[in-house]
Amino acid sequence: MGAGKILIIIGAILSILGTYVFGIYGSPGFVGSGIGFALNTFGGGLADPTLIAGAALYAGAMGIEIFMYYIYLIIFLVFLVAGILQFVGMKSRAVGLIFSLFPLGVGIMFLLLFYTEILGLISGLFALFFVGPQFFDLIPVIIDIGSGNGLGAFFLVGGGALGLIGSILPRD
Repeated sequence: MGAGKILIIIGAILSILGTYVFGIYGSPGFVGSGIGFALNTFGGGLADPTLIAGAALYAGAMGIEIFMYYIYLIIFLVFLVAGILQFVGMKSRAVGLIFSLFPLGVGIMFLLLFYTEILGLISGLFALFFVGPQFFDLIPVIIDIGSGNGLGAFFLVGGGALGLIGSILPRD
């Protein structure tokens, strides 16, 4: 197996772990993760109304047009399945490249959110969309790396970067 395929496999596993198993940020009881975003989008999470039903309310709070809100929502929904679709990158370079960019982008957004003030208010509101309950006080696992950022954000950046590099390398 070539180095490209190995890096794609490791990148996909890190992306899945960063999305669903480890918290991107949070505190015991409430954690930001892909699970929280899925619950807030489709119901059962902390967002009331859900992110789809309350689109006009949330877009107005952010000061953006509703169509831009839906575009952002679609990008984050694709992010939820990007780690799984990175495995397809073992067969198709284009798919591996595209779906490695989603976890990389979301991970960088959260790192910039907690360590700088570059992204401003909108990314802070997007961070609230990811907040959800912690099941059994265990899942998603919270490992605080500093400034409120969790290990999941670093896994997302690492998984996206490794998937991107693996998509570019030759597949022997």
